[in-house]
Amino acid sequence: MMRTTNRNELEKIRTSKKCDAEINLYILLDQADSIVTNAVELELKHLRVTQPQVRILTMLSRQDRPVTIEELSNWTLKEFNSVSTLINRMEKKGLVQKSKKDGDLKTYISLTEKGSELYHEQVTERSIHLIFDALSPEERDQLKDLLFKIRDITRDLLGVGYKPPFLP
Repeated sequence: MMRTTNRNELEKIRTSKKCDAEINLYILLDQADSIVTNAVELELKHLRVTQPQVRILTMLSRQDRPVTIEELSNWTLKEFNSVSTLINRMEKKGLVQKSKKDGDLKTYISLTEKGSELYHEQVTERSIHLIFDALSPEERDQLKDLLFKIRDITRDLLGVGYKPPFLP
């Protein structure tokens, strides 16, 4: 049952939330994420590829071996089914291929030549460079350290214990 709050209590809560440093930091982080994501998506639009697809291409291009959907799911922090659906779409586009290993039930994903060419030759990531070039090397290092800390604290809070070997 919802408690009825009087106007004075409501105003105190509103003021408290408005002045909450952590909430304000979260709002700023969310705004920064949204605007950077918008810039990247705008850049990718002409290639007819999405940012989630580029995330998968990025991971696959950094590996010297095929990767399981479970590993992709853990790396992207997305549900297995969501990643599987994404992989199916990418396979239809010819960007990735699925394979099985003898005696192994897992499905392995690797880049196709088309996916590799798209990622390495057409995805310029110019917007990312324009954004982060505005930071000094020291500011980039500070931001990186803070984002690692936030990511790791949040992973621990959520009980996401798996850390892929390719993440620092």
